[in-house]
Amino acid sequence: MVRFVCLLLSGLAVLAVAAAAAVVLLPPPSWDFWQYGLLVLEFALVPAAVAALGTLLALAGRAARPRAAAVLAAVNAVALAAALVPPATTWLAARQAGAPVSLGGYADGLATSADREPLTLVYASPGGEDLEMDVWRPREPADGPLPVVVNVHGGAEDLPQSLLPRWDTWLADRGHVVFEVDYRFFPDGDGTAAVADVRCALGRIREDAAGYGGDPDRIVLTGQSAGGLLALLAAYTPAGDIPPSCPVEHVPVAAVAAWYSVADGTADAPPYPWRLRGSPLSAQLDQEGERMTDGDPEVYAAMSPLHRVSPDAPPTLLITAGHDLFLDPGDNRRLAARLAEAGVEHRLVEIPWAEHMFDLNWGGLASQWARHELSVFLDRHTG
Repeated sequence: MVRFVCLLLSGLAVLAVAAAAAVVLLPPPSWDFWQYGLLVLEFALVPAAVAALGTLLALAGRAARPRAAAVLAAVNAVALAAALVPPATTWLAARQAGAPVSLGGYADGLATSADREPLTLVYASPGGEDLEMDVWRPREPADGPLPVVVNVHGGAEDLPQSLLPRWDTWLADRGHVVFEVDYRFFPDGDGTAAVADVRCALGRIREDAAGYGGDPDRIVLTGQSAGGLLALLAAYTPAGDIPPSCPVEHVPVAAVAAWYSVADGTADAPPYPWRLRGSPLSAQLDQEGERMTDGDPEVYAAMSPLHRVSPDAPPTLLITAGHDLFLDPGDNRRLAARLAEAGVEHRLVEIPWAEHMFDLNWGGLASQWARHELSVFLDRHTG
């Protein structure tokens, strides 16, 4: 009986790993399906462990049904090898790039909580809508003014400005004053309003940075997904174009960093990744684009950082997720090529098998790699 139970559990392990592979590899029918795939991919060592256990269980039950046990052991072994492909590929690529990743913090949880609370302020009220920013400072007082990191979150309208606060406390404790800014989430027919809000926030932060221990002359702008798009646009757009949504001066930033952020929204952009093309989510994203721009090609171009690159653009760090449901890696490669043509200092980092919003997993290999790249970039441009 024990051997039969071992074979049954081995079969269940095969089914569990197959389900995990499906949510990672197939077009998602819903947002929930995509989120499950994100978690499975970011914690790929978990299905790998399940497959390893399934292999051992099959071997333990081989006396009961030798052929069935052999088949189950072989299938679980193949599943184990497949589950190890994403973390092994990322590990090797990170090591080749000089990023010190390790398994020590792999299961260190998500980045959705922090060990302290920020100071929350209202920085502007365009159209009567209060826009907030969170201020994160180092746990230990600094001897002098610290460089400032202004981050623009991605996601949707109902998400908080400090979406992944563990990143904020990490940045603060390594010697920065961090401002997480909210913005109007692309009002109907006015895609540039969010950019104007970011520029407004930059002006307010420059005015008030010294009061929070920050250096107003050392500001780096960062963002993820839609926030990365806004960060790039705010950094690349000349002072006279897309004015801030409040009465502040234009703030040129020392550098800009964006990860898993679109660079080109025009018809010439690379197509959606095939998983998105096969998903109903693609139609929803197209509808959102139409809502924000009224379908005007000129607005799409104005909202594409690729078309705003000039020799005056600040140093740029681009971090691209290799298994991003929403963005083809070719998009950021084209932006990097345009930056090279303009003579702008830049770095493009492609993390294989990373999914959109990989930084949700604080200890994941992709997040470790991204933190290394961001640390080097910030030290270079704010030191």
